[in-house]
Amino acid sequence: MPDVCARKHRRTRDQFRKAFGVNSFTLCGRDEPALRFIHVRTKRRLTSLAIALLTTSALAPGNSATQLGFHDAVIGVVAGASPTTGLSLDSLPIAQSAEQVAPPAAPRKEPDIHYVPTPLELVQVMLDMAKVGKDDIVYDLGCGDGRLVIAAAKEYGARGVGIDIDPQRISESRENAKKAGVEDKVCFREQDLFASDFHEATVITLYLLTELNLRLRPQIFAQLKPGTRLVSHAFNMGDWEPDEQKKIEIKGDSYDAYYWVVPANMSGGWKVNGDKDGDVPRTVTVEQKFQKITARLGDGGEVLGEGKVNGNTFALSMKKNANGEQKLFHGKIDGDVIEATDTGSEMHHWRATREAGSKKPVDSGAAN
Repeated sequence: MPDVCARKHRRTRDQFRKAFGVNSFTLCGRDEPALRFIHVRTKRRLTSLAIALLTTSALAPGNSATQLGFHDAVIGVVAGASPTTGLSLDSLPIAQSAEQVAPPAAPRKEPDIHYVPTPLELVQVMLDMAKVGKDDIVYDLGCGDGRLVIAAAKEYGARGVGIDIDPQRISESRENAKKAGVEDKVCFREQDLFASDFHEATVITLYLLTELNLRLRPQIFAQLKPGTRLVSHAFNMGDWEPDEQKKIEIKGDSYDAYYWVVPANMSGGWKVNGDKDGDVPRTVTVEQKFQKITARLGDGGEVLGEGKVNGNTFALSMKKNANGEQKLFHGKIDGDVIEATDTGSEMHHWRATREAGSKKPVDSGAAN
């Protein structure tokens, strides 16, 4: 009988060493001779434990046995451990080990608003307001079932990208694009629109809420090029006044659509040259809030005129001069250089260069 116990002990010991890579160990504060009384049930527990822990390790991406700390943190078995360091088989928290290795995934972010489709008649109006053409890239932020970008591709020849955080909407959009035969011209991305990249867009369509539009506004000025067109169903952009607004009736209900063009930044101090008639002083400061501009004499002096920026172009109406004449200049903004022409005389034009470091954001919430 003792020989049988000894053989059982050796087999158990060898299996334990093979499973955990240790040369010696203690069990429940006892030395190796005490293991002669371990019976078959104990051996099965040890073998099952080794299999469970090693399987957990294999299933955890990027983890190794060393990273998981099998030899000390998980089961308290260390090569060369002291006799006071033991392993209690009845108290091993195998289920807890799995939780420690693979923590639960973070919950999916819920959509900010519930999906309500834009009427198809209004889709047409919005795309017409944005003057969508075959060379445009239309982004619909919060695309729902994809109807806006699908219509832009099918009816106007544009390319389109729809972004929505709801996987069900993305699935619907892709199926609708397939039915419409425009799979090659549109794509749909399951993303948080506030963390998305839409810098390549030439047209942006929206049907969110005013507060969501305001959250998005800094991204619009940070990412989009001057001249990019935006159209929003029902909700505006706060103090960024629309360049155009339409109200239409559909089956007895009234709908609003708002249109903006992202303005170039014309703010700052400008050194003027080439104005032979002297209608524009040598030094001018332009104050700008969104698309509206005010030109002042020198460094913030008297008002010389007011105007509006549309993409990379501008119109500036000067105050009447001493002769009672009022000049209207149209021009183009090219980075830190502007060129303008008197609408009453093509021969009357001037050029200005912006002073370094004088440019300011056109939207206080955006860096541009």
